Amino acid sequence: MTPLRQREELLTELAGLKDLLQATPEDTLATPLMKGRVEELEKAIRELQEQPPLAPEAELFFTEGPALGHRGLEAKFASDILDTYQNMVTNHYSAKHYGALRRAGRRRGEAETKLFLTALPRGSFGLQLTQLHVSDFVAATDVSSAMQDISGLLEAATESDTAFERLLASFNPRVLKPLTRFLEALHTGGGQCRIVTGLKETKLTSAKIADAFTRVSAAKTDEKVLTINGTFGGVLMFSWEFDFQPGAGDTIRGALAEEVTEQAAEAMNHDFTNKAAVAKLKATTVETRSGKKKPTYELIELQSAPQDNNAQSPP
Repeated sequence: MTPLRQREELLTELAGLKDLLQATPEDTLATPLMKGRVEELEKAIRELQEQPPLAPEAELFFTEGPALGHRGLEAKFASDILDTYQNMVTNHYSAKHYGALRRAGRRRGEAETKLFLTALPRGSFGLQLTQLHVSDFVAATDVSSAMQDISGLLEAATESDTAFERLLASFNPRVLKPLTRFLEALHTGGGQCRIVTGLKETKLTSAKIADAFTRVSAAKTDEKVLTINGTFGGVLMFSWEFDFQPGAGDTIRGALAEEVTEQAAEAMNHDFTNKAAVAKLKATTVETRSGKKKPTYELIELQSAPQDNNAQSPP
């Protein structure tokens, strides 16, 4: 059970107990017990607010459409939702904490984001996803944060083009595809959805889902491989981010491509830092309904710069 729902249950019990105390005559045995329970509940609520449980967890609730009350959920719909939600979380976490991602294939940090279906919460029909057997507490905290980031992106997608595009800029373009598929499943299903992660709750009505799907499905990604002359500024070995100053234009900052090994990154620093070089870059541009956004760059390879090389300028 997520911290938000734990808090809701504790608050419900606390309110009921306080009402009972007011309505019940003073009793030498029962009154002290009820007051003691009130103190316990108030302490538990404070602790939950200040330091929620560590394990990454999300609860997704569905009403109408593919859900038959609390009795069942269409299997194909559930499969699509589970697959796309997991991919959104993994892609965002991997890009945020491990740098660039391959367009397809296994992602660094993928094992750290693995979620399990651990319960079917009642109310409307719910799916509870939890990371079991947490051993790396830092990674678990980061995964929890990534899950709440995804909820924030979904909220922004329901609000406006401006809100969505502003927040989308902080996500790797690879998040866009599973986000579109997630919203497509919700939109096709025709119901409503509520997502609870940590102490955050995101409510998606049918109308909001339709708006979000139209907005997100209009966004497209375009990838180009560029070869650019310039000066290499070096790689930060912890974040795998690089600087490259083209012969003309602004400094390019980005992440090393997934295929670049640690040895290759060290060689880049040793052989090319503050030297003229030819950079092979992948530029990914997201185009939304309001136009193209600033591209993101991944460094694929560096080579020595020949004197007569005519290379491209960044878009």
